[in-house]
Amino acid sequence: MRWRWVVCGVLLGIVISGPVAAASAARTSDPSWILTEAQTGQVLLEHAADAPWPAHPLSPLMILLLSVEQARLGALPLEAPVTISATATGLGRYTNRIVLNSDQTYVLSDLLKAIAVSAADNAAVAAGEAIAGSLPDCIEMMNARAQRLGMLATQYGACAGLQPPAHPPGSAHAPDTTTARDLARLSQALVTYPVVLRWSSLTGLPFDQGAVALRNANQLIGGVPGVDGLAVSTTRSALGRIQGYNIVATAQRSALRLIAVVLGAPDSAARYTKAVELLESGFARYQRLNVVQRGDRLNAPVRVVGGQISQLTPVAGSTVSLFRQRDEDRDLRVHYQVPAELHAPIAANEALGELIVEEEGQLIAVVPVLSPVSVAPIGALSAALH
Repeated sequence: MRWRWVVCGVLLGIVISGPVAAASAARTSDPSWILTEAQTGQVLLEHAADAPWPAHPLSPLMILLLSVEQARLGALPLEAPVTISATATGLGRYTNRIVLNSDQTYVLSDLLKAIAVSAADNAAVAAGEAIAGSLPDCIEMMNARAQRLGMLATQYGACAGLQPPAHPPGSAHAPDTTTARDLARLSQALVTYPVVLRWSSLTGLPFDQGAVALRNANQLIGGVPGVDGLAVSTTRSALGRIQGYNIVATAQRSALRLIAVVLGAPDSAARYTKAVELLESGFARYQRLNVVQRGDRLNAPVRVVGGQISQLTPVAGSTVSLFRQRDEDRDLRVHYQVPAELHAPIAANEALGELIVEEEGQLIAVVPVLSPVSVAPIGALSAALH
């Protein structure tokens, strides 16, 4: 990638040139998988990404999302105490469990860390009951959120493998199914929460006041550059027969974050191999360019009339980044519209103008140009003192 910066007056031009890299998706017969770019959700590679797969092995990811969303809204803070119910300790033998004692109280964030590090099903059920009030309400909440995320092929019939106890005689359990594509959408929402990535990137976690040491089941953590989540699981039948090995992996290098989902791999090694293959292919072919970053100083000093300072340099009010294939020819232009002079007073972060990003002559983004400082008028300080 070669950059040429051209400055003319208040026009900044960026020319990106180089040969266009060819992209072709590798095909395998098994398992189903997908690779997406996290910010836009753009699909980069896929195979059988809409094939149905049991949802419950990776349903703790939905509980994790609902929990951090509820905490952000103030409905249930991460510091909230959660008392473990008999329901949460009553999971079947083929679920992924940690030691949780009925009637014992844990901090919600500790349960969420256990989900992020070890995909603990019983911790997910306990957190789900805490945010929704009951297991059936939790499953209803999961399905509603899945629909809003566009996970149209997903139907949760259970929470981390635990189904509601009450069903009418002769009725079938609700379907429990998802797809690799839908899990990529769920992951796209999850990675917007830095706290989730801090948890899921931990190699280990002291739990229950240090009484238990949890180890991250994701073997890519610490082994593949940039990988910081999200979950691994094994799908089993009701009799415990292994049906497939799964992974939802995310990694960031520079400004680019990718999400790889692999469902139904024939063994544990195969799921890791495929996930790494997808991530490395994505990073080799694509990049995200930070055209301008929030706080960048513009090359356009503004004269201040009647202020305690005579000049200020505006800054960009937000970041503009573009997802592009490596080495493709693009003509990016950044220009800004700011006045030559301003009159005091001026407030910090006051909008002074606009920064405009164009690509191939098309408008890409418009962001505000801000004052980095407040400017009081001349005499304001002495007047205040008197």
